[in-house]
Amino acid sequence: MAAESEIARWYRGKTVFITGATGFMGKVLLEKLLRSCPEIGPIYILVREKKDVLSHERVENMLTSDLFNELRNFGIIHGDRVHAIPGDVSLPELGISPEDRRLLQDTVSVVFHVAATVRFDEHLRLAVAMNFEGTKAVLQLCQGMAQLAAIVHVSTAYSNCDLSVIEERVYPPPANPTKVLQYVAGLDDDALDFVTPRLIYGHPNTYTFTKALAEDIVAKHSTVLPIVIVRPSIVAASWKEPRPGWVDNFNGPTALVVGAGKGLLTSIYGRKHVIVDMIPVDVCINLFIAAAWEMGTRKSSKLVPDIRVYNCVSGPFNPLTWNDFITHMTPCGTNYAMSDTILPPDIVMTSSRIRHAFRTFFYQSIVAHVGDFIIRSSGGKPKLKHYQQKLNHMVSLLEFFTTHEWEFKANNVKQLNDRLNSADQEIFGFDISKINWKDYVVSYYIGIKKNVLREEDDAIPAAQKRIAAFKFVGNTFKVGLMLSISMYLLRYYNLSKFRKIR
Repeated sequence: MAAESEIARWYRGKTVFITGATGFMGKVLLEKLLRSCPEIGPIYILVREKKDVLSHERVENMLTSDLFNELRNFGIIHGDRVHAIPGDVSLPELGISPEDRRLLQDTVSVVFHVAATVRFDEHLRLAVAMNFEGTKAVLQLCQGMAQLAAIVHVSTAYSNCDLSVIEERVYPPPANPTKVLQYVAGLDDDALDFVTPRLIYGHPNTYTFTKALAEDIVAKHSTVLPIVIVRPSIVAASWKEPRPGWVDNFNGPTALVVGAGKGLLTSIYGRKHVIVDMIPVDVCINLFIAAAWEMGTRKSSKLVPDIRVYNCVSGPFNPLTWNDFITHMTPCGTNYAMSDTILPPDIVMTSSRIRHAFRTFFYQSIVAHVGDFIIRSSGGKPKLKHYQQKLNHMVSLLEFFTTHEWEFKANNVKQLNDRLNSADQEIFGFDISKINWKDYVVSYYIGIKKNVLREEDDAIPAAQKRIAAFKFVGNTFKVGLMLSISMYLLRYYNLSKFRKIR
């Protein structure tokens, strides 16, 4: 007799609350819960209202996206399963009405706190409001939940990136949270910008800094709340679910892949043999779901001083270097050519500042200026310089991560994976050692073309011809340049020889 999913059985009838459900990870989490836990109770999701778009309308629009196609086809999505809770993690008490607050506290059993600002260049004021104070507001809400069984707080593997070895435990905060709040409340934006580098010292950006602050307050609540922390590393496209290569945003490596594929990005400063700790989004989601189940079924006391932490990383199990990633990606530039390429895809990672500056200037900046001149001359709107500046800014933000390497411990992840029965290994497995990185990078590239750029396969032949034409022109230019230099040197040599004879 086939084993039954213990995880799906545990979620049966349970009401779930998710923050960040309209984001990349949140959407995949929602889809997975609906698909793999068919008897789950109502799912409430915190949704910020946008101009002229109400929260429930945003949810309806999201559920009609292609991510949820399979669920719609099988009638799994219907009106009484997913409910919008108007609110905002950056507002006091999450901006939730008293009625909705009472509803959540009376019914919710499982909470996934996924919402965060993941921008590396976010202003400290907003980063603190969303990542720290938003987390504190979620914890305060959870303290009033009568049926609460588990909370999963989603952090980042780089919350302690000032260390070289990162264990599955909470470290002391990088600054006194009270003092940070005083700075944020007492200083205007310009003054806060001035003190931010000193305030976050040791951290490359406000994202990792505020995530570290949030972990501290979460850990302090572990004696009164059944809570665990999951720390994903660099979250990228899906491995298997909802389908291979699914991604819908430009975050993380995706922007680099697009820049390289279109010939706009030719150089990344970094150490090519450094591990790029990439984790597919569906692996993260399966771990989130399993971690909540493990918390809710733990036989020992749930409320313990040492909070359970899971480093959701690939490095300890199946390391991928930047050189491997670029090597696997490079053939995709031709085999699955992107439309509107500027130059043939040719990206390198170099630890030489001089080489990086040379390639950035000659193969990116000059090309962008010339391209914009041609576009402007033909009556179009120049945009390449703007794209180039955005890419250069992103590469500079990632430099800390392309030049540093960490040793992540992941014993808790392994122990949890070993605890799953055969059915749950199949449905909710997160064993990253089984992934073939070459196949994954190819599906990632194809997924970007299809889901982010919205390019169809029938456009590939034309794009390949465009790349071939660019290569011909480029090679012709190089040959002409070399001939010109050779002729100049030969002429100079002959002239010098003639002068000596005279």
